[in-house]
Amino acid sequence: MTDTLPLLLPTVPGKVHGIVSLNPPTVQCDECAATYTGRTLARAVLGSGFHFNPRREHDHRRLCRDCAKAAGWHE
Repeated sequence: MTDTLPLLLPTVPGKVHGIVSLNPPTVQCDECAATYTGRTLARAVLGSGFHFNPRREHDHRRLCRDCAKAAGWHE
């Protein structure tokens, strides 16, 4: 059995890192590659619970709640 890494989709050109689709609006975690789709882009970003503005000086990953917790980020 071979381990495979999660597939990270490319960011939509001209959009903030982590937005991987506009139709349907979808965001993706940089660590586990989980995606979240919303009816609108705002709902995808806000409803995902992903950290889109982590305010970290050298770590600009977009992380889902579980990955943020594992990385030691605080809510």
